[in-house]
Amino acid sequence: MIPHSAANIIRHTLPLGLILASMIPAYAATFDKEEKTGQDEKTVVTHSEYRFKLPDSPKGLARFSTVAYPYAGSSVYTIRGKNIALTRGNIIDLDINPAGFNFVTVSVNKKGQTNASVYGTDRPNHRLHKHNIKKLGSPTAACYTPDALRILLATPDSIVIIDSRSFKPLDSMPLEHQVSDMVLSSNSYHLATTDGANVTVYNFESKTVRHKWNFEGGVKEILFSDDDTEFAVLTDDGTFSIYDTRTFLIKNTVDDLGDGMSASYNFDSKYIAVAKSPTDIVVVNLLDPEEDREIVNVPDGMLRDVLFIPDSRKNTLLAYTTNKAMDVKRMYHLTPYYTKLIDDEVNRKMNEWLKMMPGETLEQYQLRVNDETRAAHRRLLEDEAATRLAPDMVSMAEITLGQYDERHELLEVDFNNMPAIYLPVPQSDITAFTNPEDLTFTNAKYTVTSGDKFELIYAEVLNAADGKTYIYDNVDRVPLNFMQDDEEEEVVSLELIQQQQMEELKLREIQEQVVEEAKSQNVISDHTNITVATEVEPDYDANGNRILNYKVRFTYEVDPGYTAQEDFGPGKYRIEQSGAAKSMLELVKKSLDGELARYIAAGKKLNVRISGTADASPIVGRIIYDGIYGEFIDEPVYNDGEMTGITVTPKGRITQNEQLAFLRAQGVKGFLQDNIKELQDMRTSYRIDINVTEGKGSQFRRITTELTFVDAF
Repeated sequence: MIPHSAANIIRHTLPLGLILASMIPAYAATFDKEEKTGQDEKTVVTHSEYRFKLPDSPKGLARFSTVAYPYAGSSVYTIRGKNIALTRGNIIDLDINPAGFNFVTVSVNKKGQTNASVYGTDRPNHRLHKHNIKKLGSPTAACYTPDALRILLATPDSIVIIDSRSFKPLDSMPLEHQVSDMVLSSNSYHLATTDGANVTVYNFESKTVRHKWNFEGGVKEILFSDDDTEFAVLTDDGTFSIYDTRTFLIKNTVDDLGDGMSASYNFDSKYIAVAKSPTDIVVVNLLDPEEDREIVNVPDGMLRDVLFIPDSRKNTLLAYTTNKAMDVKRMYHLTPYYTKLIDDEVNRKMNEWLKMMPGETLEQYQLRVNDETRAAHRRLLEDEAATRLAPDMVSMAEITLGQYDERHELLEVDFNNMPAIYLPVPQSDITAFTNPEDLTFTNAKYTVTSGDKFELIYAEVLNAADGKTYIYDNVDRVPLNFMQDDEEEEVVSLELIQQQQMEELKLREIQEQVVEEAKSQNVISDHTNITVATEVEPDYDANGNRILNYKVRFTYEVDPGYTAQEDFGPGKYRIEQSGAAKSMLELVKKSLDGELARYIAAGKKLNVRISGTADASPIVGRIIYDGIYGEFIDEPVYNDGEMTGITVTPKGRITQNEQLAFLRAQGVKGFLQDNIKELQDMRTSYRIDINVTEGKGSQFRRITTELTFVDAF
């Protein structure tokens, strides 16, 4: 979305994905040449790159959303080469607020003195605040928290936690060693720090040490994967050490990475990119690190930093520094992490299948859902998802016929793009199998192996030589559980699922009572449908302990043609102006006062996610904001899943649909805070999501409230 505060430089810079899509055809010819090196047979990729020219050779890159920002010497640049900050010394660290409304630099002057400064993104060189080093100590590194609300500033003996807008110190935590670099996991569970030799990971919630290592110098990069399941350390001997964030035990090691200058995870954690020398980047598939590697050559040298960036369509871009430029290339050929995609899809569908059907009795439910049927249904969903994701592997394959096992009457059929299969062929028919081109495969079904590669598990094979069809059926293989620990499988017990379903039935009874009462008072009619759904979600806490979260989701829909009467009218945002929203919140309150009260306890963690939606009808003129929910300046929100900042003030009024969606969500937050006082005693965090639909009409104006009770059971 376009921010509301000003002509914001960083957020007004087009995402790389949009910029590159409009570039000259030469750029679209990325990866137009591949050749093999003689010794190790690793692919070297040369390409028609797009180059963002800069006044100086950048030292590093910082990421905001889908854009990379280079810095060199005392300057921070946009990808268009515009200087947006000029510090009083050489920059040694840079981090951009996840919501984009400011960024922090740490710089060192000629006298060796360090300074931390925060710059606004509304205009060039807009210094918002210069931290007093006499009060906070000499800063050495800085980063933002993922919620964009705090800045972490490392000093020689502690980390100072600072409000990202008022810049007032809020808290601090002691350090095990000095810090030259630090990074916070995206779930805010873990803070990792290094001084170049020692590495320490803290539980950021409790400010206690989770794990410490001594690498005896040579630490070049510390980083978390985007899904927070891995922590990695890159050292200058070319070793990339990966640790499981549950235990911080070693999980994988990738070596032969040259000087190990810089590293970046791809957004799905399947690939890493490592700057192995000033002229070479190696891209490694972590699921097949020995075989699936490629070298990206940087002819101009001066390679210092490398960064994977997803564009708006989740395609992968690779940005890297070079001689007076930042180069960017599209990594078209990197395959998705199919196992994760399948796992996510299957989990969603399993949650629906596990729900009690309308009119289904408990006895009928227990007959339909048991350990055996649950495993079988999950396997079916896995096969369906894998088959849908897989390209037509058989038609693309070179097929050869291998050995024949006379004892078991199995013919080996080999493919050059997936594992071989063993086709049941009677001995009397084997003489007809002389030419693989005679074979036609239909109704193919696939699964994904532990190496994230497709494997054929079912096919009907017609042999044109004898006109017979042979069935290959291997669907009864080990189920797809590569994402889970064999000894501690992330499966919720049937007893707990049954408890959840019975609780959901009780919540639906409350829902029916609320709806009937609202109808009797003419607040809503039969054209408003309010729903409640529950889910038990396996998770891990910041200490790596297995926990179960309880998620409860409230939402509503109003039939087209009735929304203006029963939901928000055009330009309306106050909760009392929507009968549907009022009724839904009454259901939330009665549920929390009743059936959900057992999960409310002082000190327990509760995550509240509120989604406000507006339609695409243009706002004509200005809508007055009466300030009922407060004043918001650069407030962090998620717009279509991407964090950004939003401003709504009585003075500025309402000019965009995003502001309406935001205020509707703020109304829900205010209702919860004012009417359910027990939430104040919990560790309650609020996330606001806004969305403006492509369609026009009041049927697109709605609110969803999702409560996640962390470690509920």
